[in-house]
Amino acid sequence: MTMKSLKISILFTALLCALPTLAQKLEMSEFKVLENDLTARLKGSELVDENSGKRAALIRIYTPFPNEVLGFDAGLFQILGRKQASPGEVWLYVPERTQKVTITHPKYRPTVMWFEGMEAESGKTYSVVLNVEGRDVTLIASAANAEISVDGEPQGKSPVNMHMPLGSHLVRAELGSLLYEDIVTLTPDGTKTFNLKMEDENLKYGDVNITVDNGAELWFQDTREGVGSLHKHLRAGSYIVTAKLPDHEDQTTTFSVEAGKTKAVKATAPVPHLGYMELTTEPAHGVTVMLADSVFELMPKMQMPVDYYQLDFSKRGYYPQSYKFRIARGETLRDTIRLEKIQYVKKTTAYAAVSFAVPATSVGFTIGGYFENVNLEASYNLGMKRSKPVEWYNRTDKIYQGSYDYRMDEIAVRAGYQLRFAERFGLTPQVGFMIQKLSAKDKNYPGNGYTQSSATVGVRFSYHPVQHLGIFVTPEYGIPVSAKGDISEVFKQGGLTRGGFKASIGISVSL
Repeated sequence: MTMKSLKISILFTALLCALPTLAQKLEMSEFKVLENDLTARLKGSELVDENSGKRAALIRIYTPFPNEVLGFDAGLFQILGRKQASPGEVWLYVPERTQKVTITHPKYRPTVMWFEGMEAESGKTYSVVLNVEGRDVTLIASAANAEISVDGEPQGKSPVNMHMPLGSHLVRAELGSLLYEDIVTLTPDGTKTFNLKMEDENLKYGDVNITVDNGAELWFQDTREGVGSLHKHLRAGSYIVTAKLPDHEDQTTTFSVEAGKTKAVKATAPVPHLGYMELTTEPAHGVTVMLADSVFELMPKMQMPVDYYQLDFSKRGYYPQSYKFRIARGETLRDTIRLEKIQYVKKTTAYAAVSFAVPATSVGFTIGGYFENVNLEASYNLGMKRSKPVEWYNRTDKIYQGSYDYRMDEIAVRAGYQLRFAERFGLTPQVGFMIQKLSAKDKNYPGNGYTQSSATVGVRFSYHPVQHLGIFVTPEYGIPVSAKGDISEVFKQGGLTRGGFKASIGISVSL
């Protein structure tokens, strides 16, 4: 809104507020009897007075005021009916012998309609023109066919002839970029013709580019019109723009526009609401705190803008942790962030391992797990080399049967208990049961499938350089307890070991 328009609006508002004081009067004219109008007698438009049983008199009131804002009082007589017959016409029914009707309006002084020297007659139709006390005027715009409005109501294209109440009115004429807008005052003895000189509004406008930091919303005349930046084409004058953001104090900036010029305006950014934060960490030292991609330094008590945040905490040897929180206006957030130490040697986990064992050269595959440090596992060792040739003779006649070599595989189960004596080192004493099985190249060879069983005692030493990965060494001793077939001869000639000592070294992957 331009400064001139603003002044006009303020003046017009003041004039409207002053109307009851000015007390303009309702004005009646052209009161007459319509001798040939049968509306009061026709079925559908007649109204019968229930007290007398006679038809009511009908007054056709031609007025710009709608029926609902008008008041009617017939003195000793009762108003029998009223309705909006059509736009600009109100029908009023009164009993016969009515001598006067007082008409009221909430904004104007009342007027009295008299049945001059007579009384209203049953079944007759009358007419009257009701308006506000005023004059017939002519409004002529300097541009032909300009649209003219008075007090915000369209009146048609220039020139306009109309009845205008006495007093001041806001008159506007517009055609394209040509505009007239001003206050016109009508007095009883003043001019009745008003020439409205229009001017080219384009010559009165300038451009303004408004920017603001932080991506704030820009509000102009109570409307959100931009985020971060805004361009306006405005009439020369002074204006106000407001910058807004959630959880921020609104800031207003006043700027001026010069006709025919372009201007850059930097609006004042909203000021964030503030709260406080007191955060500590356990451990207290050596913890790195990140906010987005920047290092964030914790202070004993920090003042921070109201907002949502996420801080990331990390320290070597501890699990990283994220902390999401909101700073509230005028409140203090207090909390302690406790980092959990990384458990390389875990009390409860599942694992899988591969290993290599000596002196009985074999590759082992193990699956197992810990539950509160109690260890259970099963393994299979695949022999990688064959025994020395073993000569077989018939037991009865000692006839030579042949010479064969064998591979020895192992299946074992073990149980133990883990002792964690350092951050990355574990020690697990174990007892178990192992079955050693011979495999010949042909299943029909003597000795194929022979087994021997041993009880085992050992200890697993593990080292975990990183999480989920361990390196272990397991020395173990097997004590033979039973055998199937003449397996001792195979062990004796083939150079295989029944039970005895072996050591495994391998890598484990855990959850």
